[in-house]
Amino acid sequence: MKIVKMMKKFVLIAAAVSVLFPVYAGAKAYQHTLEAKDMAVSWSIDQDQIHVKLTAKTTGWVSIGFDPESAMRGADIIIGAVKNGKVEIQDHYGVRSRAHSQDEKLGGENNVLNPAGEEIDGVTTICFSLALDSKDKWDNPIVSEGTSRIMVAYGSGSDSFNAGHKYRGVYDINYSTGETKRIK
Repeated sequence: MKIVKMMKKFVLIAAAVSVLFPVYAGAKAYQHTLEAKDMAVSWSIDQDQIHVKLTAKTTGWVSIGFDPESAMRGADIIIGAVKNGKVEIQDHYGVRSRAHSQDEKLGGENNVLNPAGEEIDGVTTICFSLALDSKDKWDNPIVSEGTSRIMVAYGSGSDSFNAGHKYRGVYDINYSTGETKRIK
């Protein structure tokens, strides 16, 4: 009887902890990591989704853009920040070389799945998943085989998604092998 009571208590505590402190996507094991200046991009491909973790030494926003055409133009941009302890991650599209807009404002959808994040000791981490092909007009399909291009960036401390970046880089990447090459 004592063991049954202890088990019930354990189950109740575990349930409370999972509600109060959910395990976010950052706890997942990622297959590959790209190290950039004070930033890391980790990812895994799992069937028809990509799971991404962005970490940067900033109290501002962090972002990744998939398959940009020219600077930001044409990129499927995911940008996120932790504001007042709450994570906010948005799905944007590069409308011009130096401008992006929320997919929702363009008539699309925010296709970010499993958004999570935290900001600890001046380091911002966001985690999310995306369908490899959301079928959204404002999202580029992510091709898991072969070489693709990404851009990564982080802001200088402002959580405003309109604030300029402190760092940006462009990389050729192979999502399956983890091979990366800095372009800019």
